[in-house]
This record gives sequence, structure tokens and C-alpha cells, in this order.
Amino acid sequence: MRSNEPLHILIVDKSNDEANRFISILRSADFVVEAKLATNEEQLQKTISMRNWDLLLAAQDYTRVPIQNIFQRIRRAERDLPVILISQEYNPKKVIEGMRLGAVDVVVEDQDQHLIKVVQRSLRSVYERRQSREWERKLSVAEKRAQHLMDISRFPIAIVKEGVYVYGNDACANIFGFSHVDEMLCMPVIDNIGARDREKLKAYMAPLHSSDELVPFEAVIKTVDADGKEADAFLEIHQIQYDAEPALQFTINKDKLFDASMDHSEQQKTTEYSAIQPHLVYELISRGISRSVQSGQDCMLLNIQADRFSQLKEDLGIAKAEKIAHSLVMFIVQLFDHNLDCGRISENCFVIVLPDTTEEKVVELAADICQQIGQQVFDIEDETFSLTTSIGITGLNENVPSVERGLERSEEAIAQLREQNSLGNGAKFYIPDIHSDDISKTEAVVITAKNLLNKGAFSIRYQPIVALIDGGSGKEYYEVILGIKKDVPASEIPEDFIANLFKSEIAAEVDRWVISEALNSLTEKLKTNPETQLFINISAQSFANTAFLPWLKKALSTSKLPANTLIFQLCEIDAVRYLNQAAALCEEMKKAHGQVGISNFGLAINPLKILERIKADFVKVDRVIVEKLANTDQGKAAQEKATQGKEEFQNIMGGMTGTGVDVIVPFVETATIIPLLWQQGVQYIQGHYINEPSFTMDYDFSEGP
Repeated sequence: MRSNEPLHILIVDKSNDEANRFISILRSADFVVEAKLATNEEQLQKTISMRNWDLLLAAQDYTRVPIQNIFQRIRRAERDLPVILISQEYNPKKVIEGMRLGAVDVVVEDQDQHLIKVVQRSLRSVYERRQSREWERKLSVAEKRAQHLMDISRFPIAIVKEGVYVYGNDACANIFGFSHVDEMLCMPVIDNIGARDREKLKAYMAPLHSSDELVPFEAVIKTVDADGKEADAFLEIHQIQYDAEPALQFTINKDKLFDASMDHSEQQKTTEYSAIQPHLVYELISRGISRSVQSGQDCMLLNIQADRFSQLKEDLGIAKAEKIAHSLVMFIVQLFDHNLDCGRISENCFVIVLPDTTEEKVVELAADICQQIGQQVFDIEDETFSLTTSIGITGLNENVPSVERGLERSEEAIAQLREQNSLGNGAKFYIPDIHSDDISKTEAVVITAKNLLNKGAFSIRYQPIVALIDGGSGKEYYEVILGIKKDVPASEIPEDFIANLFKSEIAAEVDRWVISEALNSLTEKLKTNPETQLFINISAQSFANTAFLPWLKKALSTSKLPANTLIFQLCEIDAVRYLNQAAALCEEMKKAHGQVGISNFGLAINPLKILERIKADFVKVDRVIVEKLANTDQGKAAQEKATQGKEEFQNIMGGMTGTGVDVIVPFVETATIIPLLWQQGVQYIQGHYINEPSFTMDYDFSEGP
């Protein structure tokens, strides 16, 4: 619903008082409400038929209008009307029954905030469905107009499915020698293609899939009419939707046949590349977006512009500047050894779309193009010119809403490049502003992480984990903590970046970087202290991926470090969600004499059950439980919270008895909590009271906590 539109609501209940209470709740939430009350089935039937209602609120236990009858009358009236049932008390059976009948939700009558949230959700859904139906109606009108335009077109047009005609206009019937369109329907299209060209069109005769769009086809071919007579034709083939199914549109373009027959020389081909054809460029960019959506692999758009072109045009005149631009385009095209999706959109903008490539490769390619252009001398009318270019690059994927936005992004990249260097002469990949409203929080995290990885701007620090009781393992434990180098401006980092990073798709890539860096540091440390072991946190994106363990084995083999120098630490919530994968990782680590820890432990419904499946060596208690233990605030509420925390902690420690699992308590910020931890038998502690994270592993473990 739009905020300025009234909410048309139908209420089924026993009295105005009840109805007014709902209206008051909704108006307090800033809804403009127009409501009607129905107290019996006759009123309900009459009121439903009055208009399209936005919402229906009904008392679930109102016997005069059984809820089954409400849904029957809505279906009979063919209304898209979301129903929210109001229950006097929470009853799971009633909730299930109400939603089984078709309610969007069942809300307890005194839960006002719940009701408001359900109303907002329901209104968004019904508005989206209405908008979808409106677009369907507009699409239907557009299809009818397109059908009419095909019918009256002077160009022969046919629609082909699975190699046979399903539509043809009069011009098409005439060119192939049919007396009426109906004669060509259901006939194989290949019969009207010359024998030498049939192989070219073989791929276009197979059944189509909307998820795998064919590349458009344009060429001069031989056509054969009903009498077997051959003729030259310029054929264009495009994949379209026809009667809601994928089909091919065959168009015989007489104008292009005339152009093609005039000049087939190499000079003509070069003119096609350098001609300004915005429609062609828009089509190839649109095709790039579609291809990336289907394949999941980004296409890349390169926007290539000559530096100081306006000054060049002013000094030399439009004609000579155009010849320079033409020479530049042809030089770029000749750098590639394959056919290009490319075109010139304006006098100083040449666009290339490259499929299935990565950011790193395309930036390297673009930089090489700039370098080669800078070394080239262009001869124009007995004069020689040197040029430099700026190349703006952007990915084309489902997050690019339109062709225009893709071009805007590449232009922004060029603008940023020229801000950094007024001379241009370089390539820059478009990096979205992470604070932009167009960028979601998840996208901002991924974009920032990629940027930091590329710049080498992540850092790792080490925080000691110290034995609290005598007779520990004798090992010197450090936890590896991910950070960001100090020279990265805080304005470039999204809020809660590190926490959100490990919930995002790029977490696995960051994990591998951390592990690689930690292994390098540990190799050096073990030369002076062979008892050092590292706790390394890994995300669910890593251990839930079957490719992680083979990568880890290879990394350990390369580093020549034994697995028993590492303890891989999984978050409890991730371990619960991917229990089988976490158990498999633990089993593999045990085989290699490595160890596994579970962090953020104690918040699951039954955390000790997890240890039955995951044979962990360590558990690290969650910060929430530690903060309850350390709470020194006065007051009844604070004391109750501390008591609750102590009970939770005692349950965890009691469950650890006899398991062989060591307990680590993190976030020890003061000495006051240490006696309590010692009494409970905690083996290890960690926190700023012991030592802050450091860039070196130099803590003196002989000092003790």
C-alpha cells in the first residue's frame, strides 16, 4: 500500500466496539482507515461485493459467521482479499487451522504490535499482486499491438517454434510463394532455406528454453520459395516470447540486404564497428545482463573513451577528430583475436561487452589496452597523433537494473579515474559507494571485503588464551583475530563489518586468506617456540563446503606444518545449522591429530547435545553468559540477571564433567570474575585483562593470569 492511500478494511465481529478497537490500533500506526463492519453472513456477502477490499479482519471464535464461510464467500466473489484472524488466546491448533483455511496469520487480540506487523506484511503482498496483474494487462495490450504491427509490416516476419512456422504475415507468405498464410503454418522452416545455409541455422531448429536465450543471428542467406526458386535475403533471428512460450522471430530485412550487397569489403566491416549505433550498443548490453542472470557469471562492460577528445575536436575540427576516433576504434578491435560484442554509442564512447570473465582479468586486459594505445602512433592525413584512453569497467549482473545504469556506472568509474589523475590514461573498475541507498548491507559488506582483499588491507592479530588452573597442557595458545589496517578510512567500512562479514558469501574467501597468513606466521613462531598453537575461526561458508577440506590439506602440506598446531573454531549457531558438515570436519581433524573448538557456546536450547555429535576439544562460552556473570550493577533486575547467568554457567560446567572438553571463558575484562571461574573449574581464560590482541605472538605465559 502507498502511505497516502486509505486502507479499505472489512471487519467481521460482533460489535462496533470491537471494530473500533482495531481501527484505533491501525490509526495509531499512521494508517488512514476506511472500514465496514459485518456482523452476519448476509452483511458479509453484500459488503464483499461492494468493492476490492485491502484487508479483512475476523474474530476467529465469532459463531455467527464461521471462518470457513468467510473463505468460501471470498472465493465465490473471486476477490484477492487477505484475511487476518483474531484469536482470544494463543492456541497452536487454532493457528494451524486458521492458516490451513487460508488466513495470512492468526493474531492474539491483545498483541497490537504483532497485528500491525502482519497488516503491513499483508498489504505489501496484496499491493504487489495487484501491480503484477496490472503489468500483465499492459503486457497483453502490448502483445496485441505488436501482433498488429507484424500483420501490417512490409517486412516478411515469421514466428518459429521447434523448427516449424506458428505465425507468418502476408509479406512472408508472399515472398515464399504461398497464396495464404495458413498454407505455411506447421510447415518446417528449413524447407525455405537454401541447402548451403541450413547448417548455419541448425542450432535455431531445436526446442527452446527460456532460461538459455540464443544469441541473435544476422546474415545474408539463400531462401527457397514454394516453387524451388532461390533468392538472396538478409535474415534476422531473435528469441522472443510468443503465447507465453519461447519462440524465434524470423525477419527478412530488405533494407539491410541492400546495404549488405553494396559492399562486402574489409573497409565496409570496419565502418560497421566505428559507426555510431546506440541501439546496437543498448541491445548488446541488455544481452550481457540477461546472459549473466542465466549463467550466474558476470559479464563485463568496458567503456573506452579518448582523453581530451573535446580539445582535439576543437583544435582539429569535427571531420579530422572523427577520423582519429575511427582509427582508435579499429586499433582496439584488432587487439582481439575473436569476434567482439562491441559498438560505438557516441563520438567518444566505444563499448565492449565481455562474457564470463572476472574483475581481475578484465582490469588487467583494460590496462593492457591503454598501454598499447599509448604506444601507438595514428596517421591521419599526413599527420601523426598519439592518444591516451580512459576505460571505465563495470560488471553486468542481476543487480544492474537497466542498460542506462550499467553505462552510468562505467561513466562514474571514468570520472573517478580522472579525479585521481587528470590525464586519464588508465582503467578503473566501478566500486559502488557502500553508503548508497542502492546498495544493500550485504552487498556493501561483500564489496568492501573484495576491495580490502585486493588491496591487502586486512590484518590479523593474536590474543593469548591462558590456563587458569595449574597443570595445564603446557601449550601456548593464541586466537587469530581478523582486523583492518589502520590506514583504511573508517568511512569506507560498513557498520558491524567484521560481524556481518562472516554471514556473507565472501566469508570463505576471507577464511582462506586468514588461514594462509596464520600458517606463515606460525611457521616462524614454531622455530623459537614449538609449543605454540593457534585457534582459527572458520565460517559456515567454509566448513559446509566440500571443497574446503581438500584445500586445507593442501595448504597444510605446502606449509609443512602438522595439523596438531591448529584448533579450528566453529560458531555454535553454525555448527547447529550444519551439524553433519561440522561433525565431518571434526572427524577429519581428529584423523590428522588436529583439534576443534566451538565458540559462542551455551545459547542453543540444549548446547550439551551438540557435543554428542561434534567431538570438540574446546568450548568457548558465549559473551552474553560472561557479561551476566560479570554484572556488578545494583538493583533487583541486575541481581536476577547475574543469578540467571550463574545458573546457565554452572549447567555448562556441570555438563563438561568427564567429557574431556576444556572450557574457555572470553571477555575477561577485570580480575573480579576470576575467583568465580576458578571455583567452577574453568580451564582457560581470555580477554583484555590478560592481554589485548597484538600483531605479534609475544605474550609471556610464565606470568599467569
